[in-house]
Amino acid sequence: MKKQLIIVGIIVLLICVGLSGCNNPLNTERNRFIGSWIGTESIIYGTTETKILENLSMIFLSDGTLSEGFTGGGTWEIKDGKLVINDGIGMRVFNYSFSNNDNSLLLISSSNKFVLTKQ
Repeated sequence: MKKQLIIVGIIVLLICVGLSGCNNPLNTERNRFIGSWIGTESIIYGTTETKILENLSMIFLSDGTLSEGFTGGGTWEIKDGKLVINDGIGMRVFNYSFSNNDNSLLLISSSNKFVLTKQ
């Protein structure tokens, strides 16, 4: 009986160790953002203006903070499949998509479209 209990305990321990290595899909998605991004294009809806954002750079850090950004910094998270940035002005919600092997990021809000390139 004691031998069976030891064997069951070892099996349970191995299962726990094995499952702890599973990837969380949300963490995998968050990891795509982490790093330094430079703005290459901006479109303001309602106008025909397209301009390069020379001053826009965003650094997404793994702890959920945003260095630089629209107003100098803030926090970021993935919520309900959208990128939510909270900075000194308020909360900004973006639909997003990656391309070019995750080196190009398209952010779309209700009033803007931004294209960023990973550095």
